[in-house]
Amino acid sequence: MYSMYALFGRTPDASRAPSYRKRHRAAGYAFLILLLLISYLCIDFAVGARVEPSPRASLHMLLAFVVTGLLIVKISFLRLFRQFYDQAKTMGTVIGILTFALVGVSAGYYLAVSRLGLDKTMDRSANYSFRGPLLEVKLTGLPSERIRTDSRSIERGLIMFESRCANCHDAHSARTIIGPGLQRILKNQKLPVSGHPATAESIRFQLKQPAGRMPSFAYLSPDEVDDLIAYLNTL
Repeated sequence: MYSMYALFGRTPDASRAPSYRKRHRAAGYAFLILLLLISYLCIDFAVGARVEPSPRASLHMLLAFVVTGLLIVKISFLRLFRQFYDQAKTMGTVIGILTFALVGVSAGYYLAVSRLGLDKTMDRSANYSFRGPLLEVKLTGLPSERIRTDSRSIERGLIMFESRCANCHDAHSARTIIGPGLQRILKNQKLPVSGHPATAESIRFQLKQPAGRMPSFAYLSPDEVDDLIAYLNTL
């Protein structure tokens, strides 16, 4: 974007114009290659994971489609329809702004909520393994299954469930109230709605980043979450 602004937004400098054009062209090719590579990785992950995208992921995909569409139109203006050359400059600015928004929605949010990547429980991809040059995606679940089994933890979990969860979830059947019933929730293969592996770590993740209409319970302490999981494990 800077090279474009320097080329078209300042007093013309014939000696530097070729350099700015080369920089802008090189940056455009690099952007296109990076867009194609990241798009391939994201599509491959989405197909392999086979889960409903979150609202944030849906926004990310929408922005990516818009950026890709605008980029195709801009290239066609530059290569095929030269009468629209001036509009291509504006489209370049719009593509740049949308790209910043795209990165912020995904990478920016992830770095913020995961303490710059230190909190791995926020990483949904940790539930999957990636193998081979084409990134074969396999569902694995996380190895750490810290589930309490003592009676006091289960009792505290029951109290928490009744006060925070029972209005939306039936603990003793698969019947839907507002959210799905949770009978055998940790004994099934996948969690309802999200389709994540039915593991304690998946529940920890989902309490922080819920699926569907479920509100976030990110404010719960680790001990409270462990007590709740201890109770859910008895269902």
